Amino acid sequence: METDTSGRDSQTGRTVEKGAEIETTVTETDSASDDSGPGEFNYLAGWRLHVITLGLNLGLFLVNFEITIVSTALVSITNDLHEFKRSSWVITAYLITYVAGIVIWAKLSDLFGRKQTCIAALLIFAAFSGGCGAAQSVVQLAVCRAFQGIGGSGIYAVAMVMLYELVRPHRYPLYTATVTVVVALAFALGPLLGGLITDRASWRWVFLINVPFAALAAAVLFLATPSDFPLNNRLRSTAPKQQQGRHPGSSNLARLRAVDFSGGFLMLAATALLITGLEEAASHLDWRGATVLGPLIASAALWAAFLANSWRVSTREGGEKSGRGQSVVEPVFPWRFCTSRVVVGLLLTSFMTGAVSITCIFQLPLRYQTSAGLSALQAGLRLIPFSVCGPLGTVFCAVLSKKRRVPPIYLAIAGELMQIIGLVFLARGDPADPDWRGLYGLEVVVGIGFGLCLGAVSLMVPFVVEKRDLAVGAAAPVQLRFLGSATVISIVTAVGNTWLRDELSGTLTPEQIQAIFRSSDAIRALPTEELERMVRGRFVESFNLQMHIVLGFAVAGVFTVLLMWQRNQVRVP
Repeated sequence: METDTSGRDSQTGRTVEKGAEIETTVTETDSASDDSGPGEFNYLAGWRLHVITLGLNLGLFLVNFEITIVSTALVSITNDLHEFKRSSWVITAYLITYVAGIVIWAKLSDLFGRKQTCIAALLIFAAFSGGCGAAQSVVQLAVCRAFQGIGGSGIYAVAMVMLYELVRPHRYPLYTATVTVVVALAFALGPLLGGLITDRASWRWVFLINVPFAALAAAVLFLATPSDFPLNNRLRSTAPKQQQGRHPGSSNLARLRAVDFSGGFLMLAATALLITGLEEAASHLDWRGATVLGPLIASAALWAAFLANSWRVSTREGGEKSGRGQSVVEPVFPWRFCTSRVVVGLLLTSFMTGAVSITCIFQLPLRYQTSAGLSALQAGLRLIPFSVCGPLGTVFCAVLSKKRRVPPIYLAIAGELMQIIGLVFLARGDPADPDWRGLYGLEVVVGIGFGLCLGAVSLMVPFVVEKRDLAVGAAAPVQLRFLGSATVISIVTAVGNTWLRDELSGTLTPEQIQAIFRSSDAIRALPTEELERMVRGRFVESFNLQMHIVLGFAVAGVFTVLLMWQRNQVRVP
């Protein structure tokens, strides 16, 4: 990397390489919370900063776009593959590995470098997006979606921490606002483009579209990112040994031994068993079977084991010592998160936000298509109010929080209350009016509330976790948000399908019910219009029941936000 001559500020210790792409700060303040003590930080500037920011935001857009683009294509996908009753597997297979992989990827990026791990994640995501596009059954699609989720979790985890490391803390609000807007826009455009692609082409392009753009993002990062970002070799060679990385001079094998694979396995297994049990209840419409209760009980045991493992790894001999020294094995989820009321509140609020927002993103298009008989594109168009207001909420949050105006926690409380108000009325749809226009206004209220909560949590992360935990701290709220969505989508699907089966059994034959759960197109094939209207009205009532469940999580979100309450509230500079 070529640079011009540099000057030095004697008061701050800042070295500026004029005309180059690097700004280096050597201060006590910047590393006060880092366990290695004072160090040197390589902040990028110029074209490198802009190009890397673009590449990272493209990756973040793709992985979140992939979550929501499926929402309007889901009915067409499962109808084509003749497995409508297993529709939620197409969503949750991705979310399971997405949730379980985020913290692990963050830890791997600490050990092997941000650039290498982010590019690897992009390539995995691209490869299995192609596999999803070629799937011939729901089972094949679910398997490819699971591997696609592994890549997606890596992109999100590493990109988020890289964006925090690109710039100084006083620019966090700008970058946080940019990221949250990108994520919210991905959520907004996904359902619309999913419907457009499904109606105009094949649903397979919903997945294939990721391949060229993920490859482009990987190429951009490969060309623009210094290989050992955030410290370059020149700085690393002059820094004390303990500042040159957590594992200076260690081999790849030694670095792998420092990864808490047992914690990662327990997290993945616990999440997978939880979702599997709920999905089995949704598929078989029975909560009492061994295939439902067995996985749920095993999941509870594994979550307990996961927490015990985090405590053991964090506190055992040779591990963490009140911030001094390094763990032989670094936990994927530091136990100190569990001892901080503010961090626990932030993580639980993320869970509740995902339980409300992403569940609505998936369930609203299903309601429009099953209850009102609309096409995928029409359902996507009707989701626009929710999709647009999510980004608006994050922008409002960033603007109101900037320059210490309003503490983010106040905006999070406002967001939770707006979600509650919207859901109260979402759960009261009239079965006689499946295409009720009042849903649009309620989407606005819930969408803005979601955006406020998402923005507040994202803004607070770098101010409530220690610097050494920034990678995991940036990843954990995302992980909890998608764990909330995966869990609640499975719950509402299971409860809604079970209720629907029981209600329809008194009017339709078992063969007709089975046909509807294979493909929602079977509703149009019912013998009379009156029978069709009755069935569509039952789908409205099923949706209302599902929204009552989601409302419960929104109410719980108020209390989780209050866990973050402090005498001196966090303010964003």
